[in-house]
Amino acid sequence: MFRGFKLIATVAAGIIVVIGLLVFVAGREKTLEIIFGPMNLAPIDFTSLKLTSKPNQFLVCPADYCAAQSHLLSPVFNMRVEDLKQRWRAMLAKQPRIEIGAADEGAMQYDYIQRSDVVRFPDSITVRFIPLKDGQATLAIYSRSHYGHGDLGVNEARIRAWLAALG
Repeated sequence: MFRGFKLIATVAAGIIVVIGLLVFVAGREKTLEIIFGPMNLAPIDFTSLKLTSKPNQFLVCPADYCAAQSHLLSPVFNMRVEDLKQRWRAMLAKQPRIEIGAADEGAMQYDYIQRSDVVRFPDSITVRFIPLKDGQATLAIYSRSHYGHGDLGVNEARIRAWLAALG
């Protein structure tokens, strides 16, 4: 029994050393890509979006806008869509570890990546700004993890905090 435990401990230590060397040589973000594969950065179409069965995602949409059932209905903001975009960018500038991704100015849709602090796990956030009547605006937001199954509620907490900051 002790011999089996020693073998398992030796193999585990070897794996830790190899991963440590990989992180040292390639960096945390490249190591994640080597271990888990590249991130899927395909454009999001909210009108045909299908959610996965994984709980590591969070969708906010106006009623009847997204194909998928949203986790939260989008709030309506009493401001023009341009003002909402400006407020979003100011709020996002205060967030840690944000990378700007693809942008479709015509569709008013933007992608971002936010990484966890220590391990640097990437989450993608796509936002689309939607003008409404009478100078109002709303948005659709899809936040999702690239790796793993669960996220301990990180995507939902992030988007709820960001919506609160916008309000």
